[in-house]
Amino acid sequence: MADWLDQIQAETAKLIAPRSAILIAVSGGVDSMVLATALQRAAKANHWRLVIGHFNHRLRGRASTADARLVKRFCAKNHLPFHSAKWEQDPAAIKEHGLEMAAREARYDFLKSIARKTRCRFITTAHHADDQAETFLWRLMRGSGGRGLGGIQPLSNLDTKSNLKLARPLLHFSKTDLLSAAKSTGIRFREDASNSDPKHLRNKIRNQLLPYLKRHFHPEIEHTIHQSQTLVAADADFVAKYALDWLKDSSGTPFDKLHIAIQRWALWQQLVEQGIMPQFFMVEELRTHVDHPFSIGPNKQLQRDAHGRIHFLSSDDLSHSQNEADISPKYSWSQQTQGSTRIEYRLAARYPNTFSGEIFDADVIGSMLTIRHWREGDRFQPIGRTSASKLKKLFINAKISNSDKRSAALGVTMGGDVFWVEGLRMGELAKVRHDTQRFLLWKWSKI
Repeated sequence: MADWLDQIQAETAKLIAPRSAILIAVSGGVDSMVLATALQRAAKANHWRLVIGHFNHRLRGRASTADARLVKRFCAKNHLPFHSAKWEQDPAAIKEHGLEMAAREARYDFLKSIARKTRCRFITTAHHADDQAETFLWRLMRGSGGRGLGGIQPLSNLDTKSNLKLARPLLHFSKTDLLSAAKSTGIRFREDASNSDPKHLRNKIRNQLLPYLKRHFHPEIEHTIHQSQTLVAADADFVAKYALDWLKDSSGTPFDKLHIAIQRWALWQQLVEQGIMPQFFMVEELRTHVDHPFSIGPNKQLQRDAHGRIHFLSSDDLSHSQNEADISPKYSWSQQTQGSTRIEYRLAARYPNTFSGEIFDADVIGSMLTIRHWREGDRFQPIGRTSASKLKKLFINAKISNSDKRSAALGVTMGGDVFWVEGLRMGELAKVRHDTQRFLLWKWSKI
C-alpha cells in the first residue's frame, strides 16, 4: 500500500473542505495514529487547522498513561495543539448503560467540548472498514432499526443541538491496510490489550464471531455486510425523509393511515428532538396507543394524540416506595393492604380442591414474609424460567408502565427473595411441588 497516504488524504478531502478546523480523536492505537499522521502531512496543502484530542479512559492503569504520553509526544514533534482529559467514572451511568457505552458517551462529550473550545467544526475518528461489520452485528444484537443497521456513515451530524460534523475518512481501509501503512512508514503506535478482552461484546464479535463466520460461512463476510448496510441505509434515509416531511405538513394523510414504518420514524424523530433516546418498546407503546400516558421517569410522561404528535405531561412522584409490611400467615384468613392492593392469605395443611387464587409452598417462603413495592435491583424468576431476571426488565417486557410497576405489590420470602409479583405470572421459587407439606393460599385484588 505504497500510496496509502495519498488515498487517506483524498478520502478526507471528499469529506472536509479546505481551510477547515479539524479536531482529530487520537487514542494512540494504530488506526488513529495513521489518521493523525496522514492529516498532519496533508494539512498545509489543504489549509487545514488541526487539533488533537486524547481521552484517557483510565481502564488499563499504566498502559493508559503510556498511550497519553505517546500522543502528547506526537503533538510536540509536529507542533499540534494537544488537549486531553481523564475519565471520572459515573457509577450511575455505568449501571444504566454498561461500561462500554458510558465510556463512549464520556469520550464524545469531551470531544464536543474541545471542538467548541477550539472552534473546530469537524471531528475526525479512525473508524475503518472492519469496524463496519462489527458495528452491524453489534447493533443487530441490540435490536437496532434501519438507520442503526445502515452502519457508520463517512460524514454525519454529531447531534441535533450543534453544527459539529463527524468525519470518518478511513471507512474504505481495512485494519490490515492500516497496519501495513504504519509499518511501511515507521508510525509509532501502542497496542490496546483490552481489545482482546472477551468480557466486552465488541471484542467477542471481533475476535470470535467474525472469524467464525468467515471460516464456516463466507470468507469475505465484511463485503456482504457492507452491501446490506448500503441497501438498508438508503431505505432508512428515504423513510426518515418522508416522516420529516409529514411532520412539517401533516394536513394530508392522517397518522393512523400512514405506513407503520413512517409512523415509527415520525415518533422517533420527535423523541430525538426532545433529547430522549428512543427505544423500540417506547416507540411501539406510543404508536399503538392514542391519548395513553407513558411514563419515562419520575414526574415525566409522554402521550401521543390522534394527530401523531407527542406531548409531555406531568405526573405524580414515581419514586420507589419504601413502605412494607411483615406478616406471619396462620391457618385462618387474614388480609394486608399495600398501596392500592389488598392481599388475603392463610396457611393450609392440604392442597385445596377448589381455590381461585394462587398457591405456594409455605415452607420455602418461611414463617414470616414481607409485602412491599418494587425496588431497583429486585430479581424475580417466573415459573418455567431457568434463572431469575431483573424485575425491571420483566416489567418492560410485559409493557407495564413506570407508575404501575412502582405501585405493584411484591411478596418476599423470609430469606429476602421475591416469590410473587402482582400482575406477573407465578414465581418458580415457591411453586407447589410433590413433596410440599404446607400450602400458602393467596388472593389479591385492587381497591
